[in-house]
Amino acid sequence: MNNQNNSIPDISGDDYLKVLVCSANVGNAEPTPTSFAAWVPYDGEINGPLTNTPYPVGQDEISLSVGPYAAAAANNNSQEGIVQSLATTNNEKQQFDIIVLGMQEAAFVNKQKKDKELLDTSIDSSSNIDDTTSSNNNNNNNIASSPPKSKGFKNPLKKGAKKAAKAGMVMRGISANQTYKRDTASMRNITGALSVDVLGYDNNKLNNLIKTTLPSYEMVTSSLRGEMRLFVLAHSTLAEDISEVYVGAENTGIGSIMANKGGIIVTFVLRDMTRFSFMTCHLEAHEGMTHYTNRNKNLAEILGGAKTDPVYNMQDATITSHHMFLCGDLNYRIKFSEYEAKKKSSRVKKMMGVSFKGPAGLKMSINKGSQGMMKRSVSMESEQDEEEVVEGDSPTKMGGGDEEAIAGEGGEKKDEPANGSHFDQAKALVESKDWKALNGGDELAVALKQKECLVGFSTLPCHWPPTFKVARGEGYQYNEKRTPSYTDRILWKSAEGMTNNVIPFLYEPCPDFITSDHKPIRGGFAVKLNKLRPPHNQNLSDSVVTQDGKDHPVEQQIQILVSDMKCTNLPIMDNELIGGLSDPYVKFVSSPKELLYSKAWPSSSIITKSLNPVWNENYHLTMDGKGMQDGLAEGAMFMLTVVDYDATSGDDVIGTVALNLNELVSELDLSGAGSSDEVQETHISKPILRNGQEYGMLECKLKTAFLAPKEVKSFLSGAKHVKTATKTSWKSKVQALTGLAIN
Repeated sequence: MNNQNNSIPDISGDDYLKVLVCSANVGNAEPTPTSFAAWVPYDGEINGPLTNTPYPVGQDEISLSVGPYAAAAANNNSQEGIVQSLATTNNEKQQFDIIVLGMQEAAFVNKQKKDKELLDTSIDSSSNIDDTTSSNNNNNNNIASSPPKSKGFKNPLKKGAKKAAKAGMVMRGISANQTYKRDTASMRNITGALSVDVLGYDNNKLNNLIKTTLPSYEMVTSSLRGEMRLFVLAHSTLAEDISEVYVGAENTGIGSIMANKGGIIVTFVLRDMTRFSFMTCHLEAHEGMTHYTNRNKNLAEILGGAKTDPVYNMQDATITSHHMFLCGDLNYRIKFSEYEAKKKSSRVKKMMGVSFKGPAGLKMSINKGSQGMMKRSVSMESEQDEEEVVEGDSPTKMGGGDEEAIAGEGGEKKDEPANGSHFDQAKALVESKDWKALNGGDELAVALKQKECLVGFSTLPCHWPPTFKVARGEGYQYNEKRTPSYTDRILWKSAEGMTNNVIPFLYEPCPDFITSDHKPIRGGFAVKLNKLRPPHNQNLSDSVVTQDGKDHPVEQQIQILVSDMKCTNLPIMDNELIGGLSDPYVKFVSSPKELLYSKAWPSSSIITKSLNPVWNENYHLTMDGKGMQDGLAEGAMFMLTVVDYDATSGDDVIGTVALNLNELVSELDLSGAGSSDEVQETHISKPILRNGQEYGMLECKLKTAFLAPKEVKSFLSGAKHVKTATKTSWKSKVQALTGLAIN
């Protein structure tokens, strides 16, 4: 995809990493082995899912994707060829290199044990508990001795047991935070990584499913946070190439304490060159603008709270990663404006000649037939009788059993639309397989386009039935109390200059996962790995031959001159009592760290009380050129982080502009044999990003050159008010705020 002549890259080789991202809201119910196998392909096989998918990723999906990837891939017609080449490779077995399993509401108890306890504590053997493993005789005996079952009858002891289980999960949501990281050779296999039973039955069950399904893989890290889980596995041939594994997590449930909502982020470096981050999350539920806004806030809270790299604690994972993948139950719903809803509903009804509005209690659904076709079915179900939880499976009603019950009946707030308000319209479009119209009402697509969250992320359209809210079973049987929606999603973001390095080739739901009220999804991606950018003269080692015919040690360094720097529309960071503005300055940050860091990051001067600061000085930076003759890593980054100075507490980060260092020196010869006259100029005008949101704009001009120390003076000769950027000292901070010179 990075080829301008649209030739098809070979993504089956070592230059590309094949990544499988799987996301499932487990519904607080134990997955059956068959369900798990329908979601996670055995031993990471690529060919089966790729050749059997009813929803192939083609150029239509690429062109309709949301985010930077759509523009980058718009003129590339090789998508079908890429998928075809991967599916028909001559290798005996194509496997994913990295497999990521993100789970939400993944807490459940032993159903058989729970049923037995309920039976033992019941004063009435007619407790309406179904033990699916009991014999027909036992079931008949229970039924025979039961009083007549009446509408709405609930056993009080059964209710008490469920409350007790729920209380246990509340404590688990507050306190549970278990993480395994593959740090030593003695813990390289899944058995060793997953053998520790910290919280019981559900851990063991999930760990055994993973171990059985993925025998060729080693656990990089597994993290448990309340009801959320994130597993990252690497093929055994790749595991030794992974380093710098970091894990962070943030709760966004009640009071930002409960872990029924929130997220987990894992970051690692592959072959010392490419930094990956993977995030799973579970956001606020319900339909309506308030909940939509809170979902956007949830994402920012998770990214801000789950810092994964101590070296770059000013930046979040979306900034420091070369490639970041995000998955989870994001809970974004499908909604239509009143006019659009009526228009779409009328159009579909006319086309199909049916009416979808039935009497109260009528539940309409579509089922997956034996040939994969969709067919209509109806069932009468009293709203009062409808159980939001599968009896005996879910230990709590805060989750997939009833993830929304915690907000109150129905979850609606005053002046907000009721859940299920757009059920008829969405259901009609599902019946007609009008995926384009359904995606047109997708809240997440709107949020991405309007840059209200996850700025810079891309996602493919969902050209399949919505994954929520369905009955637990095969196919798609929608609950009319909720608008069918694409709540389960996968997105990705690449660093500056690397957008085309990610190629999506698989994106689909898993309708045969039968134990949850969500249908899981999975996505396959080929990611081009970073390498060293070789010098122009590849025969050079540690010396060069100049025009005088003599060998000279390579002593050149990358020189950067930052000029005409200004920011616009910065957020207010200071309290209104002290002016309600900001006191910004800029920190110059590099990756790798060694290029610029020396006890602290170099910084600009402080501009006080301004939301539109202008720096009149030019800032000179010298990057360490040692080893540059071997090439510059393709993933090297130069970041400008805008910070608000605070005299009474720690400084607050406003946001960062991250640049690809290779692009800033793409016209220079880094071999040391180039002319001192080689200078590259780049004009920058980019949004300042933090936690996936924009906080103003930064503009500047960058001049770069690869020079020896004696050549730097000539490089700076035309610039005025040049300062060598150094760390911002306390003296400079006081001077900026008071105007007093301090000796």
